[in-house]
Amino acid sequence: MSKPEKDETMEVRLTWEGSIGVLTIHNPSRKNAMSPPVSADLLRHVTTLVHDRKCRAIVLTGSATCFSAGGDVKAMQGRVEEINDHITRRLRFTTLYHPMMRMLVEGPKPVVTAVEGVAYGGGLALAIASDHTVAGNDARFCAAQILRGTCPDMGLYYLLAARTGPGRAREILLSGRVISAVDAERYAVVHTLTNPGEALAGAMKVAEHYAALPPLAVALTKAAMTHGYQSLEACFQSENNYQPVVALSKDHKESIAAFLEKRKPVYTGE
Repeated sequence: MSKPEKDETMEVRLTWEGSIGVLTIHNPSRKNAMSPPVSADLLRHVTTLVHDRKCRAIVLTGSATCFSAGGDVKAMQGRVEEINDHITRRLRFTTLYHPMMRMLVEGPKPVVTAVEGVAYGGGLALAIASDHTVAGNDARFCAAQILRGTCPDMGLYYLLAARTGPGRAREILLSGRVISAVDAERYAVVHTLTNPGEALAGAMKVAEHYAALPPLAVALTKAAMTHGYQSLEACFQSENNYQPVVALSKDHKESIAAFLEKRKPVYTGE
């Protein structure tokens, strides 16, 4: 009798910690690889959280001791016939990966990632598609696409350059070398290091801080940072677009009242 297959569950699990939505990539037999079912599940949950007023922050992590090994190589074997079908491949990115990454990077909810084990390829993109990345000090990072004969994807050109600067990003993307957690922090790929196994706890503390901030100001600051940091003129345009909105918000008035009354503010996102 043949041995049973390993757990072939491929999903993203959503749990709640107060107002924080915790998304856990669960594809354990393939090191939480971004298989098509996992990617579709992640898009579905992120879409839900982005539109849920109860959600004040998102934490993204991987099950067991791995964040994500990136693209599902086994699934790639079954797509050999698609290699020359550019329309099919483009549709996968424009209807699945790109909307998912846009909502994480420029969406209204603060995103914190908790990385244990490896974050390779698309897993690296997910790890830094956040406002704060926490990692165990034995985690490893790699832009592995070039080692598979493909180009970086899931926004990795933009995301890595925004974290490290274009010079360091170019070296990481072209070399495909494995980056230690210590070097990742030195390069600004990671914001906070923890002991192994404590990244999620560290990420939850960061998320709790974000969840207590005024939601509208957080949302518009995320949008401004995505679109307005590349030039001074773009920065000024973002200020012109967003500052009048938050200046007239109830949360702004509440922050002033709380300051004068020496109490904690209660923000509603209005």
